[in-house]
Amino acid sequence: MKPKAYIVHDRECYSPYSVVVFAESSNKARALALHTDCFQDFAYTELTTRRKPELDKYYRGVSEMDWDHSEDRIALVKECGFVCSEDAAGWEDCGDCSAKEWCDAYQERGMDDD
Repeated sequence: MKPKAYIVHDRECYSPYSVVVFAESSNKARALALHTDCFQDFAYTELTTRRKPELDKYYRGVSEMDWDHSEDRIALVKECGFVCSEDAAGWEDCGDCSAKEWCDAYQERGMDDD
């Protein structure tokens, strides 16, 4: 059985981050998310999952979509509206981003006018 895509985030929105994992069920997705950099300090009951079937096709044999993987980043931006956090390393790198074409933050900043 091919794993399904789930977006995982904390219930109270203490963290500005979400992660997309591939698992057979919502409970397994939550358990996987606890082992990611985003949620290693959270408890199982503090996380919530939401199915994201449009991301199922991006499964490439790993359990988590990786922001630093170019194809994953494009999918996360296009399909989920993900953007870099406000405290990202620097907006000057936006012009080199593989997902800038679909990024709302990039468009809002007018960076495509350069």
